[in-house]
Amino acid sequence: MMEDLKYLLVKYFEHFFVLLILAAATLLNYFVRYKIAFLNFYFLPIILAAYYLGRKRAMLGALLSITIVLIYVLWYPEVFVSANSNGEIYVHLSIWGGFLILAGAVVGSLQENLNKQISNARLLNQQLEQSQSELNHSNALLRDSNQNLENRVQERTLELQQSKLAVENLKTKVENALYSTMDSTVVNLMIEGRLRNEKRPMSVMFVDLVGFTSYSENIQPENVVADLNQYLQDMEPIILAYHGHIDKYMGDGIMCEFGAPQEFAQHRLMSVICGWKMQKALTEHSHPWQMRVGIASGSAIAGLIGSRRQTYTAIGNIVNLAARLEQNCTPGRILVDRYTHEEIQAFFETRKLRDLSTRKDLDLAKEQELFELGLKLSEQPDCAELHYQLGMIHLQIQEPIEALSYFENALKLDPKNDQFKIAYAEAGLSVKEHDNISVKGKRKRVEAFEVLGMKDPLMDTKKIPQALYDQYNYIGDLINIPDDITLPSEVLDGSVGQSRVVAALSFILADNLGLSEVEKMDTLQAGFLAHLGKELISPSLRNRRGGLTYNEFEVTQQHTEESCRLMRKMGYNNPSVLNLVKYRHEHYKARSGYPGELKGDDIPMGSRIIAVAAAYDALTSWRPYRDSWERHAALGEISREVEKGIFDPTVVAVLIKVIT
Repeated sequence: MMEDLKYLLVKYFEHFFVLLILAAATLLNYFVRYKIAFLNFYFLPIILAAYYLGRKRAMLGALLSITIVLIYVLWYPEVFVSANSNGEIYVHLSIWGGFLILAGAVVGSLQENLNKQISNARLLNQQLEQSQSELNHSNALLRDSNQNLENRVQERTLELQQSKLAVENLKTKVENALYSTMDSTVVNLMIEGRLRNEKRPMSVMFVDLVGFTSYSENIQPENVVADLNQYLQDMEPIILAYHGHIDKYMGDGIMCEFGAPQEFAQHRLMSVICGWKMQKALTEHSHPWQMRVGIASGSAIAGLIGSRRQTYTAIGNIVNLAARLEQNCTPGRILVDRYTHEEIQAFFETRKLRDLSTRKDLDLAKEQELFELGLKLSEQPDCAELHYQLGMIHLQIQEPIEALSYFENALKLDPKNDQFKIAYAEAGLSVKEHDNISVKGKRKRVEAFEVLGMKDPLMDTKKIPQALYDQYNYIGDLINIPDDITLPSEVLDGSVGQSRVVAALSFILADNLGLSEVEKMDTLQAGFLAHLGKELISPSLRNRRGGLTYNEFEVTQQHTEESCRLMRKMGYNNPSVLNLVKYRHEHYKARSGYPGELKGDDIPMGSRIIAVAAAYDALTSWRPYRDSWERHAALGEISREVEKGIFDPTVVAVLIKVIT
């Protein structure tokens, strides 16, 4: 209701204004007695007209009001007469009228300016609203675009993650497939692009089970496969522990390379110790077979062989020789060639067997006779008849040079035997004929050595006097730590037996220094595990023939911390033993600038003992890259190290006493 009334009033205000002026003039001039006093009333409609109708209409309204009042003045002047004169009335009316017009003009101008500002503001508001609308629309589009972009990014990210996961899964599957068919080292070298075909020195090992074929014929197939897998499960960790590359499985046979694809200077020693451990594992796990092991060393070509399906393998004479040695090996033993024997003889008990033929067209019956007679000869080397019989068989299979050698040995043992003389003469004539006639595929024989067992390093009388060993021969039983912990590391630089010797010498020195039983056992255990951290040092650095640079020497000194870390990992958490290992490289008298943590008597006695024992063992032990020192020369060198402040003189004095 009120809104409608307001709307009508604003819309028809001009009409209302004129009526208001006329009504006000009529009422005021007719009914009001004092007209002059009410002249200011006209300001009210004029101001309203100026606000609502504008300046022009307000001024016209003012003129209308003046005209009406003036007409009343002219028509009824007496009603406007006061104490003043008529002239004053007209002056008063003039001033009143001027102000009335001025009020209408000023208020009208203000109203027009206000309307203009309001109009401009309304226009600006409209523009602002339009801009705001456009901005809101743009923001909405931007939000939609951002939302779509985020969704697309999330979708793309999810696709990439799924793609990456699929690639990783595929990579894992491929790697697992490769690892299941190829050696992990070969796979890693292939992935890194560092696998090369090359000729290099290595050792090749063939392993075969005796009696497996006949065993498998009487057993269900699934049981045969299960037994074979169990056998391989026992053998594979040993091969990998000694860095052997499993070339292939041939039924119940295994072919391995040592020194390829990774190069190891001590590949001959690694292969034989690996074969020896495999023979022991076969017995310990009570497998129902015996095993033959043949090992040959030398140069061979190694690399990837094949077109689409490739395999890393070795090719060369030593491969055939290793296979031949395995075929001629006594079950339960290891047969090696001469080149392999040269390196392992310091660590293994061996015996030379008859020379083996490398030709394929063998007379197996004659070869068996040679084998049996060779075994008898190894037991009876002074039996002339055995030498004669071996010579006759070699002569029959057209090997006059070998026959001549055996006949010569027979004559040395029995010079008056005419039968030996005739056979020697026939062999000599046959040798001359073979020298004059080129025979294609002439038979060639190689030396073969049978590995009987590992030597006990404590029984080396060049290092430990026999009397001292006899006094402390029970120490070996006190060392209850399996050598499988230290042997894979020792074999890399040819220091086989180091842990046992250092442990035994440390116990002997601790006993002579009057240490308690607990301290002696801690020293024994720490001495055995002291060199465990040598795995941190690269094999090439450990086999260096020349001197070491300062940085290389610093690397070698860090292996004590590594030894402690590995000991903790394996469960050896005795703080006393760990401290003995940790401080065994500390110098007794610290040099100027030497970063040692302890010195003098602050170094645990067990650490000082192990340092001296390890130094003596290192000097008196044979290494593939140098000969051993004579023990008195080694003691002299250690005494000079005392003068330099490296070793405790009390411990060295006890060592000299017990060794000499």
